Amino acid sequence: MAKERKREFIDWNRVSKEKKREVYENPEKYFVLIDVRLSEYDSSDIKGLPDFISNGDKKEAREFIEWRSPFFAKLIAKKESDGILFFDEINNSTPLVMMSCYKIILDRVINDEKVSGDWLIIGAGNLDTDRAFIHTLPAPLQDRFGESELQVPTIDEWTKNYAIPKRIDGRIIGFLNFEPSNLYKVDFKDNQKFVTPRGWERLNTLIKGVKDYKTMSLVSQTALGEGTATKFVAFCKIQEKFKLEEFIKNPEKIEKLTDEETDVKYFLITSLAEKYRDKKENFNTIIKVSKVFEKMKNQEFCALLWRMCLGYAGDKFKQDFLKCKENALIERFGRLIN
Repeated sequence: MAKERKREFIDWNRVSKEKKREVYENPEKYFVLIDVRLSEYDSSDIKGLPDFISNGDKKEAREFIEWRSPFFAKLIAKKESDGILFFDEINNSTPLVMMSCYKIILDRVINDEKVSGDWLIIGAGNLDTDRAFIHTLPAPLQDRFGESELQVPTIDEWTKNYAIPKRIDGRIIGFLNFEPSNLYKVDFKDNQKFVTPRGWERLNTLIKGVKDYKTMSLVSQTALGEGTATKFVAFCKIQEKFKLEEFIKNPEKIEKLTDEETDVKYFLITSLAEKYRDKKENFNTIIKVSKVFEKMKNQEFCALLWRMCLGYAGDKFKQDFLKCKENALIERFGRLIN
């Protein structure tokens, strides 16, 4: 809407990566994305440097000053250009840098050149409660933006819209659905490392191919802090308590799991979805396990299993779904396919 109305926009959010990802995942629709980290800029980096010497061999002094502008300033002034100008870390920049943005944001003018009408200008920064060493955004500059504050995603939003499409490790998905409060934990009083969606994304990269728990514990602590890492590794050790293959071959054994073994159910679901993705299990197994959970009135596990299978192997799952004759399951969970 801000782009269509040619108005400026600023995002405030807590310690995470959402503000940047939201901007980064859309620019392919447009011409280009220019990411300006204002915290790294001096005021002269925005306006440019004065050029007192005229072009040519004589190198005579100019009668007036021309400015040697940064490349992005020339680009956004081109009439045919189109894209997003992203002022990241806007309130981490110095007051002088923020002041140099006034004219760009309100008048859409940079160095006496008009910013092309198709450019959307977005700013993003941290809240003052994040202890990010920010400067207060001047009221006149704040008044030049439309504002919103990004909230921490719920576990369902994170799972459906990010974790599954990005193929986050099933152990992470299972653990966070088992203990959703661990998705985002920021407490300035305990001096522990923050736990954020960004940290879980980093852990996803660190634990690829890691099987021994000692190494997993060490790398988990670097991404999550000791407390949360200990709980996560304990969750991963569930595979030692039972044989996954026995539950897959005999799904009725799932009914013997108690309410205190919810973590086992989550581990089973995420592991089965990964096996389906890797073509180590077929759709019939998904149906058999789903029917058991349906019988146990644990529909939330069916929903997670189907969402993960759809996210991991969408085309294959849809084809298998169309061949399925289990009408009761189709009626209940078919909406997840749409």
